[in-house]
Amino acid sequence: MLLQGNLQEFSLPNIFQLVKMSAKSGALTIRRDGESGKVFFSNGMITYAYSSPQLLPLGERLIKSGAISHAQLKQALAAQKKSPDGSRLGNILLEQGRLDRATLETAVREQIQDTAFNFFSWTDGEFEFGAGDSPPEEDILVEMSVETVIMEGCRRIDEWELIFEQLGSLERVPHLAYGDHVDDEGSLTLTAEEWRVVVHIDGRADINTILRDCGLDRFHGAKVIYSLFSSGLINVSEPVIESIGKGTSVAIRGPIDIYNEVFISTLTDSNIVRQLRVELIDEKEIEIPVVAGQLPASGNGNGNGNGHRSGQEDIESTEQAEDVLVFTAASNCPEQAWLRLAGESSAWILMANANDVDSLRSTRADLEFVKGLGKVPYVVATYMSMTGDEMTSKQVAKALGLDAGTPVLHCSLRDRDSCASVVKAALELAADKRGA
Repeated sequence: MLLQGNLQEFSLPNIFQLVKMSAKSGALTIRRDGESGKVFFSNGMITYAYSSPQLLPLGERLIKSGAISHAQLKQALAAQKKSPDGSRLGNILLEQGRLDRATLETAVREQIQDTAFNFFSWTDGEFEFGAGDSPPEEDILVEMSVETVIMEGCRRIDEWELIFEQLGSLERVPHLAYGDHVDDEGSLTLTAEEWRVVVHIDGRADINTILRDCGLDRFHGAKVIYSLFSSGLINVSEPVIESIGKGTSVAIRGPIDIYNEVFISTLTDSNIVRQLRVELIDEKEIEIPVVAGQLPASGNGNGNGNGHRSGQEDIESTEQAEDVLVFTAASNCPEQAWLRLAGESSAWILMANANDVDSLRSTRADLEFVKGLGKVPYVVATYMSMTGDEMTSKQVAKALGLDAGTPVLHCSLRDRDSCASVVKAALELAADKRGA
């Protein structure tokens, strides 16, 4: 049976149906740049499926379902390495009495459904059916009808549409709320899955971040959040980073993520939001961790009580009439993601570790990136990652090849006024650029 082509020309459900009607055995290979996978058939029935990179490996799936513990998986993997015949992980767990066959079969069925659902979302990609191809390292085989897999995939697509319609962007931030039915019923009972989600709702993490951390796969995690939302137990606020390019925003870029985050946390009195922005780069979905904080346009107006201006008042002295968004993304995210995320920022702050010249090497790459954006205003904020003698501003400017017009400011990462002074300098440059 010769079956190959492109998903732009043939839909995956139709391909599944064709294999089923011909009652063939083999593997349907699906691939696109950087991703691939296989769906295995036996006499037209689906028996196994996997993707590479694997969305949720079988061992992790069993842990997240509560079937086994991390320690038990570690012991099983160690036994697998020592096994002379290359015993499969699932069989080892069965032999060790860690789980029963029904639980293992359920996990394999879920893996098939998740893999197929992932493939259903592909709008492009090559496919090819290889007769006689069988899974060489399967943990266990099951039998699932093509109709069951297709119906489950279509159901999930419909539910995703409903979830997005109600929740909006998965970059929104959920907050715990008090539903009226709690008063009516006098008590509240949460399922185990709901508890997995609720413990991660802190008013700072967005839905994407919670889905990553809650121990459920994205689809089932999103369903739980939607159920909590529909029950009035949570509400959601607009994603903070949506204002990038629409209002005043300052991008923080530096080689060490933790210091960038400490800067924003200190600046905003720990009032930060953690978001997981999903970007499509080279036809692949890339998760970009973002930390952001909002500085309100108006402060308390009372100073700090000792006759000196506070950091917030310093920022307000730039005559900002709107909120200021200060944010950073993971240092290892692709440059394309940085361009989309921060390409329209009002100003940039380059964080520079000023312990010595060697510590500034990674800052040079950040500097070249910002220069490549065009004539965007930026300042350099130096800090110390260890005790010792800090390089002077002139030494830093010389090591980085900065011109005389680029401010180099010392920053004490745990001092709010110090961080605010750096933001003020960046905003002043942005204001000068607008007025030029």
